[in-house]
Amino acid sequence: MLLSLTLLSMAAATDIRSFQISNRLVVSGLFSGCFFQILEWGVEGIGVFLINVSIPVILFYLLFLIRALGAGDIKLFSMIGGIWGFKVLCTTIAAAFLVAGLMSLGKILFHRNFISRLRIFATYMEQVLASGKLLKYPQDSQGKHHVIHFSISILIGYAIAMEVAY
Repeated sequence: MLLSLTLLSMAAATDIRSFQISNRLVVSGLFSGCFFQILEWGVEGIGVFLINVSIPVILFYLLFLIRALGAGDIKLFSMIGGIWGFKVLCTTIAAAFLVAGLMSLGKILFHRNFISRLRIFATYMEQVLASGKLLKYPQDSQGKHHVIHFSISILIGYAIAMEVAY
């Protein structure tokens, strides 16, 4: 638990500083996860590991395509799945999205831009429906006011998952 908490804390800190998550950090978490799964399951642990790290990639690929979720965030979910398995992964995902929603609502209320954010979303949906294609969600429409460091939500979601699971 301490390893995951440390890696996720470091990821959140680098995300806040540079808007990126270090691949070295993620790879070290993935190697650890593979090692832990092999210790628990033997050679079959490799298959368990591969399945658990693939789930976030499959689930969030569309969100990545429209730039609603970053690759680093998906990698963090994969790292959690690789280390802890399906139950903790699913609990972390649910909690992280709940936390991110609350953070977003707080940011919208603080900046008093609820109506303008709704307009941006409505315009985006109109464009998607008119074109019949997934488009990138507009990122530059209001500067950094709309940015949520999802890695923070993942860190908090993981802490919640650990409380629920153990």
